[in-house]
Amino acid sequence: MSHQRSKAGGAEESGEEGGAWSKLLKLKIPSKIWKNRKLHNNNEGDEVKQVQVEQEEQLEESSRRLIEREEDLFSYDSVNEEDEDELHKDFEALQLKLWMAINDTFTPSSSAGELKVLRSAMVSIQQQEAQDQRWRDCQEERVPRWRPQKCLSIHNILLQNMVEGRIKEAAKDTPGGTDWLSSPVKRQVCRVGRCVKEDLLTVVRRVKNCYPPHMDIMNLYAGLYHQEFSAHLTQLTAAGLDDDDCSYLLSWVNQYYPHEILEHTELDGQIKVPCLGSLLPQDELKLLEEQYLTHKEEKVKLWLNTALKKEQENWLSGRTPEIIDGYYFSCLAVDVIQVMTGSLSEFSCAIKDKRKAQRLTVQLENFMYSYVKCVEEFVKGNHGNVRSVIKAQLVCEQQLRHVLEENRDALCLPYSTLHLLLQVGKWCLY
Repeated sequence: MSHQRSKAGGAEESGEEGGAWSKLLKLKIPSKIWKNRKLHNNNEGDEVKQVQVEQEEQLEESSRRLIEREEDLFSYDSVNEEDEDELHKDFEALQLKLWMAINDTFTPSSSAGELKVLRSAMVSIQQQEAQDQRWRDCQEERVPRWRPQKCLSIHNILLQNMVEGRIKEAAKDTPGGTDWLSSPVKRQVCRVGRCVKEDLLTVVRRVKNCYPPHMDIMNLYAGLYHQEFSAHLTQLTAAGLDDDDCSYLLSWVNQYYPHEILEHTELDGQIKVPCLGSLLPQDELKLLEEQYLTHKEEKVKLWLNTALKKEQENWLSGRTPEIIDGYYFSCLAVDVIQVMTGSLSEFSCAIKDKRKAQRLTVQLENFMYSYVKCVEEFVKGNHGNVRSVIKAQLVCEQQLRHVLEENRDALCLPYSTLHLLLQVGKWCLY
């Protein structure tokens, strides 16, 4: 029995279809996919799997045939209801296969054959998009109730949910891979960052060629991963970070992510990096950098003062400095150089604005003033070990001068700091 569909009937059916799409957008289908996939893996052998792959490789052809059936069915003034229902079910079956192919994008066991399925799925989606356009200008009562299918929009939403799920899964604190990191926050950031890197490399190596160039799938994935990584880091910072975790997170935001991932040899030039922006909003980034710099200022000051205090205690103990290679030797220069180079190396990863390094190097300048004053007071004290101590300080002064002069620009040191070292040398020669 045939009939002419009314607008009311069409709207009612569209409502039912909308409910189906709503379920799809909530990723009910992917969970079903995984359940079916698990049963498939447990109950069927390799030969059956191969048959399924061969069938799924025909997605493009299946899509084309369904469109031909649709064109033929709706070319008449009236539509057979049973034929329409059957065609509707066939379209739904095709859609399920399309979403299964997309959901398998990052499956570890993905084979070349499965990539062909993905490529075929994308051709099918383009075919369905073109058919949506074909029906757009037709009278509503003449449009199939499953049109428009909006396959491309659903594809993009599925990718977004898939990326979100992968980031959440990566964030779980599971054993292995990151156990060497000292805190849960560090392990979480590392695992998520590693997931972003590995998945983007998978896209550029294998997935990109399955998509037409105009879809710019590389930047679509890059934007989705950037968005989810950013949201995850923002959530972590909202809970508050200790100083050590703050330093590690800043290293990812300002160094590892923009340089080690986005500028990876295989990704460099593939991603529109300026369009992504920073992983953290500027106000949050500013707060974290201030926390880091305040903490690092205090630590550098403490380390330098501790080294100088230890050196003074050695002078005042009356002991003769150690002799190495025929010269009296002091550990002070080595300690100071290690403190500054280590702190500035960490700073270069954590802080993007290198001018802010002056907040650390000013501690070195203050240290120099204290150092000169201590040498002056020791020389005036007429101690029994003064000659050997002064000779050790001459070596110390030369070591510090050599390192600071070679790295003055990198260390952002003013000439006044080097001038203080000259004063130390003069007092040592007195």
